[in-house]
Order: sequence, then structure tokens, then C-alpha cells
Amino acid sequence: MNKHPFYFILLICMTMLLVGWSQPDDKQNVLRVETADLPTETEEIISKSKQHDINTIYLNINTNRSSFYYKSFIRKANAAGIEVHALEGKPSWGLEENQQALMDFTKWVEKYNDMVSENEKFAGIHLDIQAQHTEQWEENSKAVLEDWKANLSAFQNEVNDAELTTSISIPFYLDGVETPNQSETPFQKWIMKQFDHITVLAHRDTIEGSSGVIALIKDELEIANELDKEVSVGVTLADTGEDVTSFYEEGTDDMQMHLHVLEKHLKDNPAYIGYSIDQYSYLSTEKNNKTTETEDNQQPTPSNNVRGTYIWHASNLIESPDEIIEFAKENNLNFLYTRLDRTKNFSVYKDFVEKAHEAGIEVHAMGGHPIWALQKGEKRLKMFVDYVTNYNSSVSEEQQFDGIHLDVEPYTLQEWSEDKKAVMNTWKDNMELFVDKVEDNSNLETSVSLAMWLDDHETPGQPNLSFSKWVIKQLDHTAIMAFRDSSEGPGGIIDVSKEEVAFANNLGKDLVISVEMQEMEETPYISFYEEGEEEMITELDKTEDVLEDDSSYQGEVVHSYEYWKDAAK
Repeated sequence: MNKHPFYFILLICMTMLLVGWSQPDDKQNVLRVETADLPTETEEIISKSKQHDINTIYLNINTNRSSFYYKSFIRKANAAGIEVHALEGKPSWGLEENQQALMDFTKWVEKYNDMVSENEKFAGIHLDIQAQHTEQWEENSKAVLEDWKANLSAFQNEVNDAELTTSISIPFYLDGVETPNQSETPFQKWIMKQFDHITVLAHRDTIEGSSGVIALIKDELEIANELDKEVSVGVTLADTGEDVTSFYEEGTDDMQMHLHVLEKHLKDNPAYIGYSIDQYSYLSTEKNNKTTETEDNQQPTPSNNVRGTYIWHASNLIESPDEIIEFAKENNLNFLYTRLDRTKNFSVYKDFVEKAHEAGIEVHAMGGHPIWALQKGEKRLKMFVDYVTNYNSSVSEEQQFDGIHLDVEPYTLQEWSEDKKAVMNTWKDNMELFVDKVEDNSNLETSVSLAMWLDDHETPGQPNLSFSKWVIKQLDHTAIMAFRDSSEGPGGIIDVSKEEVAFANNLGKDLVISVEMQEMEETPYISFYEEGEEEMITELDKTEDVLEDDSSYQGEVVHSYEYWKDAAK
């Protein structure tokens, strides 16, 4: 008997086990990625994607981030043959009251794509709206279904002409749910009709058997084939607390083996286009190989929040740019307010801004003087805005500032003591001028630093409106100068900024908390100078723990780089 054919077949099988199943060109294997991973993990994300046969990334968007976060990443992903789709969604987006949030996100993606070059655009939008997880579902699922359907219809109307691929995640257990006003149509079938393709969240840790992935998605595959739609299969590595729903216990190697089995079963099914892995951070060996992980070597999950500082002297930016960026990296900073010198040529800022962006750091141009709140300061204010907007229009996208920030504190002027009402009137007028001028000439994010005690002052012409609330409403974000040396308790950071946080929550605006590091001999309680850097970080972490559930809260900034650097010595 000739044994060569047997050995030849055995060799092929062994090769397939070692290198995995090859993916046809029309397959779409997806990896979910968080925005917070981009600044430090871009190269690793792309490497992991290639390792796991990923050719599409669903990037969970934070619309408060600079567009640079996304342009650079998408450009690099496309160069590696990987499409990037914008991902967002919350269970509450299935309710009528939150339809506008869905529309705002959709318009953000469309506006972003209109502003960037072809190789920096999102290829599509992916929604993850699990309205069955809302409290209202338990009370009246029929009403929720009606809202859910209406919101998805509104979404499709918005993206109809946007040249974006649309997709959505749905759970496998919607089979028995009827579509509102179309009782003969299962709801998952109605959803499938609306989108280009669907991810069925079949969160199980086995492929075969009566409770395996293939059995769970049988109905969805049949419907997709009937409608000529495409389906990917969603699996997760998250620690869900239920072993059968995740590959968390088994790890990435076991998951990949099961995905090969899935491919073997479904490769000839016209509807099946691939798998979707939730998510990049769980693919890390350090996070998933529990045989080598210890409490000592676990790394904290990166925060989405801003942590930044003020570069108060333009000379530091011009003379020591690399030192500033190195300081930012060492202290995990992702945000800078940078004072500019208008007498300098644009060239002195270009390299710094580009290097900061490469390090995942947002850079906001900063200017200001107390007299900018007065009528005689209007000219200086205009000149500053013109300088920044002209700079941005003359440099490459990587070298552009992300925002423009004012620090105007007129209460230090003699005029404030003499006629505070008149100063507040001109301050209000100049702030309106600032916002209008920036919006008319750029896409820069606008912000100001604001003393926390201004919530006790009335807005000129609107006596029932706090001046702080009026200011917060005008800007994209506000830095609240909550200058205190402790987080909690009466008079602490959280206490003195609570009114502003409430205002911003109510207005749907963003704010950051600003703290002081300068030596203050007469008022030491407003600065962390005496306590030092370590105590400041501890208190900022406490602040973040308390405020992280507030929709307005975005993080903290330290005043300033110069004081912080000296304190750290």
C-alpha cells in the first residue's frame, strides 16, 4: 500500500492547524476598539488585527476627542488593509427621548468624513443599541419596540445619502419578538432589512451542540439568506461573570480555535461573512492569560478622561518642546493648553503640535489677559483669534491646534472694584464675539477657564441666570478653576465645583476641573504646592471616582507645567 497520500493529507491538516484557516477576500472579520486605546496602542492594534485575520475595525467613538485621534489611526489602518467603521450606541438610544443623541452622533460622523481626506474617512457606521436592556423594556416592551423602530428609521433617513456602509449588532434572542404594526414580521427581520449587514451577538464559548453558536444563529442566517443580507457572528472575551457566554476563562487561543470551527461550518453559507471580536483590550496576553497574571503585574485600564496641564509661557513651548512632550508622556498627559506668542512666526509651533499629536496629546492654543474682558481689549482678542485661525489654515492637519482657550480674569483689575456690572457686560460681549469669530473661521473647539465662585453672579441682562451657567452654555468646554488642595469634604474640589457640574450636565456641555500647583503662602489651601505631586494625583483620582458618572465631566488639568515640573523634582 502506498502511504505517501496519507502523509500528504496529514501534512496539509497539520499546516492548517498551525496557520489557521485562510480567509476568502470577501470575508469581514471585525475587532472592536475603544478610542482610549488609540494614543498608545495604534501599532499593537494593527498587529493584533493581522494576527487574528481582522480586516475591519469598529472604533467606539468619543465625539469630544479631536478629529486627529481618528485621522491618524484610520490612515494607518487603511494602509494595512483594514477598514474602520464608527461605532456607538447605548441601550437608551432605543428610546424616543434619546433619538437626538443618535442623530447627533450620525451627523458628527458625516461632518468628520466631509472634512478629511479619502484615506482618513470612516467606511461605515455600526450601531450597538440594546434597548432590551433598558428599565422601560420590563415595564412596556411594546412601547420600547415602537421607539426603537422609529429611531432606527430616523437613522437610515439621515445616512441615506452619506455613502456610508451601515451595520448593527442584535442579540440572537429577538426571534420571537414581533415588529410594531407588522405582527407577521419578526423584529430581527425588520432590522436586517434596514442595514447593509448585521452582527448577531451569539455570546457563547462553544460553536457546536444545541446551545452552541451555530444553533443560536440559525434563524438569523435563514432570514439573511432570504433577504440577501450579510451576517457576522459576535463573540466576546469580556469577564461577563457567566462562563458560557464568554471566552474569558478559555483565552484567545481557545477562542481562535472555535472561530476556525465556525468558519468550517459556515464557509459555504452565502449570508455568513465572518466574526466580530469584542474587543481589542481583551486580546492582550497580560489581560487574558490567567496562568501568568498576578495582582502585582496587572495594569490599570486606561481612562478616557482628560489629564492635562497649562504651558503658561510660550518661551517654554518654543525653546523646550521635546522636554514638554517627555514630561507629558511620563505623567500620562493627553491634553495641553499652550500659551502662544503672536510675534513669532508660525514655524515655531508646527513641529511641537505634530509631535504632541503623534504622542496622542491634544493641543489647544491659549491666550488671554484681564483687559480682554474690557472694550479696550476687544482688539487684542480679535488679533489672537485671527492668529490661531490663520495658523491652522496654513499648516498641515497634523500640525493644527485642536482648540482655542481663553484665560481672562478681569476681577484682578481696578475696573472690577469700581464698576463690576460694567465689566461683566463687556466681558459677556467679548466672550460672544470670541465664540462667533472662532466658529465663523474654523472648526476649533472653544473653551475658557472660569473661577468657581462666579456661579454667585448674575448674567448681565438675565438676572435669573447664573453667569457661570451662561458661560458654560457658550463654549464647547469649560475649565473650572476649583483651586483647592483636597477632593472631598466641605470646600473641597468636588464641593466648590458642584454647581458648575450640574449646569454642564443640564446643558449637555463638557467641563474639566482645573487645580493649582503654584506656591501660595497666604492661601495654601488653594494649591497642592505644600502637599506635593503624589498627594495631588491621589486627590485627582478621588475627584475622578466621584464625578465619572456625570455626563459633563471630562477630566482634570493642572496649573501649570512650570509649577508641576518644579514640584516633581
